[in-house]
Amino acid sequence: MKKLAFILVLLSIGVYGFAQQENISEDIETLKEMVKQGSQDAMGKLGYCYLTGTNIEKNEKEAFKLLNNASKSGDAFSNFYVGKCHYEGIGTPKKYSKAFDHMSVAAQQNYEQTYKYLGRMYYFGEGVTKNKKEAVKWLKKAIEDEKDVESLYLLATCYDTGEGILKNEAKSLEYFEKAAEKGHAQARIEQANAYRIGKGVAQNTAKAVELYTLIANEGDKDAAYFLATCYETGDGVGQSYNSAFQWYLKAAEKGNIPAQNKLGECYYKGIGTTQNYDEAFSWFSKAADAANLEAYNNLGNCYYNGHGTTRDYKKAFANYVKASKNEMPEALYNQAVCYSKGQGTKLDMRTSAQLLFKAAQAEYAPAQNLLATYYINGTGVDRDYKKAIIWLEFATNQGNADAFYNLGNCYARGLGVQKDKNKASELYSRAVELGHEDAKKELKKVQ
Repeated sequence: MKKLAFILVLLSIGVYGFAQQENISEDIETLKEMVKQGSQDAMGKLGYCYLTGTNIEKNEKEAFKLLNNASKSGDAFSNFYVGKCHYEGIGTPKKYSKAFDHMSVAAQQNYEQTYKYLGRMYYFGEGVTKNKKEAVKWLKKAIEDEKDVESLYLLATCYDTGEGILKNEAKSLEYFEKAAEKGHAQARIEQANAYRIGKGVAQNTAKAVELYTLIANEGDKDAAYFLATCYETGDGVGQSYNSAFQWYLKAAEKGNIPAQNKLGECYYKGIGTTQNYDEAFSWFSKAADAANLEAYNNLGNCYYNGHGTTRDYKKAFANYVKASKNEMPEALYNQAVCYSKGQGTKLDMRTSAQLLFKAAQAEYAPAQNLLATYYINGTGVDRDYKKAIIWLEFATNQGNADAFYNLGNCYARGLGVQKDKNKASELYSRAVELGHEDAKKELKKVQ
């Protein structure tokens, strides 16, 4: 039978695909005959042809069977491809540990196509104990020709975090930019983020906005979200709540979870759009369905106040509890308020005080102020005017109007401090400037 030389140029399959070329100098019939004679080399080649559907109908199960048998000879070619089958679940269930074993055999023979897989497996702990140092070693090998985009990106993240290699923000940006040039979506976002905060490069918020805009206009939901935050804060671009709202909307509609929560906040507060509690509740619910902690807290506020839904203190409290999973100060504060009023849960001033203390330590001014009133009144804690003064001063440093008012009361009455009407007047005046109505009445008393 006449021998034919053919190059197998393959379609992309799975995570990395068959982008490489393999040279095989036998035709299909010749390979089948050689397999019957027990040639493991032919088994590997024929398995490869079945795997890719080249010059024969694709048959992944047959491909795996042949490659698995051929790999027993220890050759790199078959071990790589059977490892790929195990990794991607081609012709056999996914099994990362098997994939790692076979890829390692091929890598020991310097089979270059294995490097990116081993880098990824060590990076994520797939089939082997996670080891960023080993991941870096293999990722560096994988990017020697700078063709593998995912390896460039993963290596960039290692330099960014200092995991597995000495932290180097400039080097991280270098690899993010290389991956971005090759179209890696997340690398393009990271590149823009670096310019925004000045990580590994001189801060250039205008450049960040330029990059976000370019990517967002291509339909990237994450870029749209970050661009919205720039417009909201005026970071690198003229502040525009309307533009922020529009970009949050685009990002949210494409499924960006933080954007869904932020869009809810825009509707709830009327930022960049007409206030609409129903829309706010709807978007908070979408983000909460994806376990966004801020959305849980915002959804709790909707239930607590009856905004966009029927008032329900139990549901409000339940959402505050979910939101405080990572001890979000505002959620802890909201829980404390529920405990202090017996709304959605039993009345428990001691637990309320404990939650306020956590939120106050996290520098949440409303919690610092409320905790101070507990110390003044001996509510849930032993009365202690001096501690009250400390917390009120912390809160006033953050411009909290209630804290200025309460601290003014302390100076007017001599609670924890020497009585001082002039100081009280000064504090009441500051509270009035911040819109505190009760402070107006007290100010008149001390003038």
